[in-house]
Amino acid sequence: MNGNPMQARCGAHCRTTGNPCQNFPMPNGRCRMHGGKSTGRPQKHGFYTQEAVSQRQQLKELILEINSLSEALGESQVGCWHESLGVAT
Repeated sequence: MNGNPMQARCGAHCRTTGNPCQNFPMPNGRCRMHGGKSTGRPQKHGFYTQEAVSQRQQLKELILEINSLSEALGESQVGCWHESLGVAT
């Protein structure tokens, strides 16, 4: 390996041998293989996208508002927000 032999190394341990990784670290302290530059591709669809999360938050706020208005009128509540989304508690 090229570079200063006294420079810090990645240090991540191999599963099979238990030896530390000898690659040079990035600013996060791990090498490009063990510290990774990417946390994965962005979510385009699904339950945890920003759009889906914000829609659920808006729906929750609307249901809470409806429930508070129905309480003021003395009517029964619409239901819990998680029941309307089909989320198990």
